[in-house]
Amino acid sequence: MSSSYHAFGLALLLLFSTAGCAGLAPQASSPVDADADATSATSRFESLASVQSFRALQASIEEMSEVILADAKSEREVSQGMRFLLRTLAMAIDVQGDGNPRAPHFARMDTQVRKVGGDNPDAEYDLVVLDNRRDYVIHGNVGSVRHLSFTLMGGRERGRATTIGYFNERTLDPDEQGRFSLYLTRGDPGNAHHVDTTHGVSSILVRQYIGDRGREELTSYEIEVLDPERGAAVPYVTDAEIARAILGTRWAFTSLSTLHRTVMPELLDDPNRFIAANSDDFGADISGSDNLYMLGSYQVDEDEALIIVTDPLEVSYWNLAVESRWHESVDYMSRRTHRTLEDVVVDPDGKLRFVLAHGRTPHPNWLDTGGNREGFLTFRWVGQRDVRATLPVIRRVKRSELESILGATIAESQAR
Repeated sequence: MSSSYHAFGLALLLLFSTAGCAGLAPQASSPVDADADATSATSRFESLASVQSFRALQASIEEMSEVILADAKSEREVSQGMRFLLRTLAMAIDVQGDGNPRAPHFARMDTQVRKVGGDNPDAEYDLVVLDNRRDYVIHGNVGSVRHLSFTLMGGRERGRATTIGYFNERTLDPDEQGRFSLYLTRGDPGNAHHVDTTHGVSSILVRQYIGDRGREELTSYEIEVLDPERGAAVPYVTDAEIARAILGTRWAFTSLSTLHRTVMPELLDDPNRFIAANSDDFGADISGSDNLYMLGSYQVDEDEALIIVTDPLEVSYWNLAVESRWHESVDYMSRRTHRTLEDVVVDPDGKLRFVLAHGRTPHPNWLDTGGNREGFLTFRWVGQRDVRATLPVIRRVKRSELESILGATIAESQAR
């Protein structure tokens, strides 16, 4: 008999021996008693607001997984959708769950791999949660990014955040060293860069748009509470405050998880074309007031390519990004899935052309689908709201035809 078998037999012997001698030793609580004790402890705290909020968040996670399963068109989209939910929840926790208006901090919405919500891969996003029971000041330096904006949000009307203030790299009026200050107070502190928060403030969303990450210096900023009792200890967080943070997390999670249903889903029904839009079409929490868009969708098979043709924009910033069905920028760390005005080649005829396909193509302005057969395209730029740009035109061709259609451009780029 092997030692392992002997050990297993000895364990059984001890088990049954213990059971047979139960009356000879003090009896431990039975599993039924333990379950009863646990149930009692659970019911004792179940009424806490934080527990109820967390229960609601749990239900929303399950609900959003069902949304992904219902709307996905392929196994790949389901898999990406599950990861998308995980990333979206992580972002919601970072910016809402950990937000504290008493001791505010700017939370990074994106990371090197997490970009969700119809984002710009060539951007940095930060958000801080606030309230109008205290006053704040932001100090910072604009750096050298192509575009910077602070969107100050109040309450919500019909599901969309209202804007109570908006500043960009020009209206912040930085000094010669790039330094600026922005005050959020109940009343006027006598500072030119001021927003009255008497009637409410909920958060600030900061956007930095970058043309060339290798050369540009990011904006730096920090926020502090203007408290007459400076130095006093921050009060302990309450159950009600934690509950509100969890509810904020749930709201952000469900809102971002369903953008494909709420932000122009009809584009997917009419693929390979663009339409024009601006922040009026989305709301302040999605789009800055001086952001303009040409939105579209793509549909392309593995043996095909899309040729996207437009006129170059004479603006301070623009970029084109490829998104999945879930409005998530796709695999931008290892693949070319986005381009800015800093990394494109204009054709000899003055036109700007991109080629979108599964994997790299010889064209200098190639873009990768990230393995998706269909999804969204976002062409964004910064400018005056009355600017009217020529809508890009998309042509669907066989991949094998690219050389003959764009031969001159490809040959010129390869010769460089």
